Amino acid sequence: MDEKGSEMALEQATHPVESVGDDKIDRTLIKSYLRKVDLHLLPLSFALYFLSVIDRNNIGNAKVAGMDTHLGLHGNQFNWIVSAFFFTYIFCEVPSNIMLKKFGARIWLPFLAICWSILVACLAAAKSYASLIVVRVLLGIFEAGYVPGFIYMTSFWYTKRQQAPRIALFFSAGVFAGIWAGPLAARLEQINGKLMGYQYIFIIEAAMTVGVAILMLLFLQNYPQTARFLTEKEREVALRMLEADRALSPKANYSTRQVLKALSDWTVWAYAIIFWAAATGGATQAIFGPTLISSMGYKATRAQVLSAVPSACGFVSQIISMALPRIYPRFSIWIMLFSACACVFYAIIATVENDHVRFTFLCLSNFALSPNMPLVSVWMSHNVLGVTKKGVASACTVMLGGIAGLIGSHIYRDQDAPQFRFGHIFVSVCNAVIFLIAFALNIYFRLENRRRDRNNEDLDAQTLTSEQIEDLCDNRPDHRYTW
Repeated sequence: MDEKGSEMALEQATHPVESVGDDKIDRTLIKSYLRKVDLHLLPLSFALYFLSVIDRNNIGNAKVAGMDTHLGLHGNQFNWIVSAFFFTYIFCEVPSNIMLKKFGARIWLPFLAICWSILVACLAAAKSYASLIVVRVLLGIFEAGYVPGFIYMTSFWYTKRQQAPRIALFFSAGVFAGIWAGPLAARLEQINGKLMGYQYIFIIEAAMTVGVAILMLLFLQNYPQTARFLTEKEREVALRMLEADRALSPKANYSTRQVLKALSDWTVWAYAIIFWAAATGGATQAIFGPTLISSMGYKATRAQVLSAVPSACGFVSQIISMALPRIYPRFSIWIMLFSACACVFYAIIATVENDHVRFTFLCLSNFALSPNMPLVSVWMSHNVLGVTKKGVASACTVMLGGIAGLIGSHIYRDQDAPQFRFGHIFVSVCNAVIFLIAFALNIYFRLENRRRDRNNEDLDAQTLTSEQIEDLCDNRPDHRYTW
């Protein structure tokens, strides 16, 4: 196959036409299917991720509201309270996705949310450094499964092309939470009652999460094969479309072989490292944003409110990133572009001393670093095949994001105030790592696609069972990588 033919094949893999064989799928039914699925999946998933980010990061707002003074925290104790969350978070993504496959998203995701919201409310009752550590460790167990669970769940409902903007929209909820977290916390801490202001932040935000989790339990469905809101014609057409795109099937069994394939595939870990490096910037801004801004001379309440501005910049860029793969379906190029900009912007923050310039580039940095997490998640979902392997790969990717939170909790240290040069340089280097890995994957996938084209590799479905084809994962000879 020549270069032009290879590009055409790759384009079809990235933007599959909605047809099976010679039979053109009824586009009206497809639009009706997507409209119903979006309505049942996305609003509640968006809202719950919005609240999960607020719940895991409101410890930073509580500090600015006086928690550290009230509980007598000193030295780097707050940093350890923040990082305690990630000790369990990084180990529980893979087991959680396995449990999701067993119980279904309708039960498992609301269960996780109710458990973590109860623990967030318990933070209000914590009386010591030790109790805060214990609650944050438990909180990490239940929050760990939500993001990889959503990514895994969408693989059953959408084609790869349809999945991309929806995952980007989902991740934008996390940045959107950053817009509202500061102003919401500033309002809640001003409640006049018997409790301290920071305690109302924990209690009321936890109650909001419980409410959304109950709605998800009532309205979420596990698979298109069993969804009650679809008509039989919509279901039939959608399943043909998903099968043509090799979307995941709920009938596929758990495969230990695919788990081992995922864990031994260097490209899976390359995606995960990109996610880790991108999450380092995102996590530190979410938790330490109010602290960084207050170090620029702004008072506590105003710093809470101003922390919304960098988050708003990140939200805008993540919304823009929803359209980028459709305009130019080369994920590595977009990731290299954004990471290069973030690398430069953080280097500027680390070197200049003017507070207005630092705040401006903090906003630009958030704009540049925010798209890379959804972009690499969608890129991974495009290229990794196999029900179990994709679930494990998704969990591994987010698992390293948890490690980013663990490390990021200690890079903005009190002794580095007010410039915090060490933290800014660290995030700058992380974005340089993103650029290099994305470049390496770009070269590898292009060479591998050319090798398969040159050897005329294709799938012989006549001699293989469906189980054997499933276990080939992305080593299927007819599979072409998106670069």
